[in-house]
Amino acid sequence: MFQCQQILGIPYKKAEKHQVGYLSEAETKSLLAMPDAETRKGRRDQAMLTLLYDSGARVQELADLCVGDLRLDCPAQVKLTGKGRKTRSVPLMDKTVVLLKNYLSEQRLDTPSSFEHPLFFNSQGKKLSRQGIAYILKKYANECGIDKISPHGMRHTKAMHLTEADVNPIFIRDFLGHTDLKVTEIYSKTSIKMKKAALDKMKSGKDIIPEKPLKDWTEDKSLLDWLNGLKH
Repeated sequence: MFQCQQILGIPYKKAEKHQVGYLSEAETKSLLAMPDAETRKGRRDQAMLTLLYDSGARVQELADLCVGDLRLDCPAQVKLTGKGRKTRSVPLMDKTVVLLKNYLSEQRLDTPSSFEHPLFFNSQGKKLSRQGIAYILKKYANECGIDKISPHGMRHTKAMHLTEADVNPIFIRDFLGHTDLKVTEIYSKTSIKMKKAALDKMKSGKDIIPEKPLKDWTEDKSLLDWLNGLKH
């Protein structure tokens, strides 16, 4: 099994002012690789956690998904139903599509008659609850050595990664289902990576701050005379 401890180097981040907790890209990759792909349950968990991250879904949105909410043909997307029963379609990455196709095939859910079936379900065939999804996420996070991460933290993680990739904030707002762009702007204010990149791009600062060369103290005759006087 992939050992996430080998590549984890950046701790779970939490902004001091905005309190936006998120994972680094390395941590996210490690977490999503933790489920055992050799087992049926592990393959389900990997597909579920990958979709949770890739879609930026709220945990209830993920829990409420039915098979028919997926479109895995190009352009692949998932339809999420959020607050106020508002729906939005979110694009999916190719690797997520592969995991979901394999999952549906294994569960025999890749037929039109399964469209109303819960996408992720328990041994009784009932949809997983919010608490159940959170429990599964926490289990793998603990195995990774990640102390604090929640389903909502995975949503923040996706938003931060989009922000750091310089994706337009309006797209991120629509992607997450926010009604106010100010909520989305929190991510750009939080990202240390983006702040450093902005500073690196600033050229004028190098011209403003003088680079005064240090004087070689061995050439300072008065200092040498004073030091020599200390010997007597």
